[in-house]
Amino acid sequence: MRAQLLPVQLPTAQLPAAQPHVRSRFFEYQLPVVVWLLSIFFFSTDAFSTIETSKIILPALRYVFPTLSYEELQFWHMVIRKLAHVTEYAVLATLAYRCFNSGEIDLSNSRVRTIGFILMVALMDEWHQRFTALRGASIVDVSYDCLGGVGALGLIGLYETWRLRSHSIL
Repeated sequence: MRAQLLPVQLPTAQLPAAQPHVRSRFFEYQLPVVVWLLSIFFFSTDAFSTIETSKIILPALRYVFPTLSYEELQFWHMVIRKLAHVTEYAVLATLAYRCFNSGEIDLSNSRVRTIGFILMVALMDEWHQRFTALRGASIVDVSYDCLGGVGALGLIGLYETWRLRSHSIL
């Protein structure tokens, strides 16, 4: 008598189903960070050097404050440039924190990741400026960048605390 062969069911690999929310999460959380990083890269080119920005900022300051001396105008030009550092990295920190916090990640871990990310980008930005003709690298600028990032995280922390307290009362 001959043995009869029975069909064998081979195990199939279980592929994860395509998740449509993955693409939307990229556009919602990661793409804004990438776009802002490209903006920072553009801001660190010669087009935004002190010489170039003085062509716009100094006449505007002179128009608004016609009694300021040239030295005072230069001082305020520098203040505006340093505030730009603080602001651009505050925006980056906000976007990065939002991105890092978009999943199942511990909030404190998101803050640590954001601070590390801000420091890394600030250092790379200054390193990039070493190779431009009209810019230079400055550890002071890294400090302003980190100040903006940490300041934004501080404001986010205050907002989150306020939101938790206001919702817990209800």
